[in-house]
Amino acid sequence: MSYVYLKDREYYEDLYDEITVEQCRSGERVVNKAFSITEKKLPKSELKEKKAGWYLLYSQTYCGYVESVAAMRRHKRQETIDKWMERDEQKDRRLADAELAKKPYCRSCGKDMELVMKEYLHRKRVGRDDEDDILLMFECKSCHKRYTFWQDGTEWEGADKIHCEKCGGEMTTAYSKKFGVVTTTYKCTKCKHVETETLDLNKDDPAEEEPADPLYELDRRRFVFDDEMEQKFKAKMNHLLRMAKLELDADDRTEHVDVYEAIKTIKQLKIAQLSDILKEALEKAGYREFKLGDPELGQQVAIGFNCLDGKSERKEYDSKKDLQKLINKTLDDTNWRLMSEGVDYRLGYLSGRFKAYEKEEDLKKLVEQRIKSGSLAPAKKQAPEPAEEKPRKYEGLRMREAALVYMDQMFLGSKPAEITLKSGQVKKTSIPYIFADMNPLLRVIIPIRENDDTVPEFVRTYDFKMGPGDDEIPKVSKDKLGREIRLL
Repeated sequence: MSYVYLKDREYYEDLYDEITVEQCRSGERVVNKAFSITEKKLPKSELKEKKAGWYLLYSQTYCGYVESVAAMRRHKRQETIDKWMERDEQKDRRLADAELAKKPYCRSCGKDMELVMKEYLHRKRVGRDDEDDILLMFECKSCHKRYTFWQDGTEWEGADKIHCEKCGGEMTTAYSKKFGVVTTTYKCTKCKHVETETLDLNKDDPAEEEPADPLYELDRRRFVFDDEMEQKFKAKMNHLLRMAKLELDADDRTEHVDVYEAIKTIKQLKIAQLSDILKEALEKAGYREFKLGDPELGQQVAIGFNCLDGKSERKEYDSKKDLQKLINKTLDDTNWRLMSEGVDYRLGYLSGRFKAYEKEEDLKKLVEQRIKSGSLAPAKKQAPEPAEEKPRKYEGLRMREAALVYMDQMFLGSKPAEITLKSGQVKKTSIPYIFADMNPLLRVIIPIRENDDTVPEFVRTYDFKMGPGDDEIPKVSKDKLGREIRLL
């Protein structure tokens, strides 16, 4: 079988990559234009003071509009190209196998006809979606007349009818050829208006070459991800998720400060302490010989217990309920809870299991459960600060996690300074500061074209430094007590 539609794989790879480049270029244009407009509108002081934040916002936006598109295209590249090749191979196979159920004969001389051509053609049918169908042309061996049929045997009616531009009447078409020049004559059947067209087959059509794209190969290397770039993108996405989780956590801590304050009041008991407080409480209620089993160490710590009911008059139901109620009350303000299966009872022998809560997110659930049940009244939230006082930017952030998320190659430095005490005495001191690079996983991972002035200037010139430079530490500042500190 000869292939008409199926091409070499390289053809489809080039086609797929062209689409990838165009989609990424489109996204890049949108991002650069939006941030270039913003750059012009922002006060220079705002951009200088918060350049790291603006660069980070650019990187996140670029990731959404460009890097995510490039990664998605990389992910679907193999599958899409395989589908394209399978589609064209099936198209070739269908064309090769196409034939009429019954071979036609010549209506002029009655002789057999032979197939001389078959090809796909767009077919319009009433009540059905337009689609490409196969057209088969037959020629009489004797008189050379030709007839054309669709694959289902329906005779082709020819091209769409041509109508006269003067009266709208239907026009007939006639062809003549002389010295390689084909003349087509259209004659109106109504007003007899005549039009002609000529086609000189001796002349080649002027080749219309598209101008070469000087940046295409460069952009193809930028936007068509290889294994290394795909891994970089995955690492960046994981890091952005880590950052989002950090900021959501900070919002949650600010919104539910009462809950997080209550977490600090939970008594986090060791196993020995657990044994001591329960043994004391249970003995007072008539339960004897309280013992803990061996701990089960998994994601959560679980530990079994058993004891004896020392009150002979207490029935099974009351014995279980009393013990369960006593345990819950005793452990209410601790990080231990009776497990959901409750307490087992056999002839005054009671047993069950406890589990410990160690992670902050689990302790938060305990506090929320206590607030909901009414066993804990959370501290009242403080009144908001006056409007003229700006809230601290990083209030609620877990600072160690924030440093790991945002910074790289971080170190703590200090500048010599002096402070004037209330007594008037001048004392030597220092001003500490943190200096670091922006974490590489927060940067744009697709290299910017050299000298690309469509990229905002603050992005092109950013050096990824975070923290104050030597000239950005104020020469005079004040401490919490209002005392003046001066750099030396």
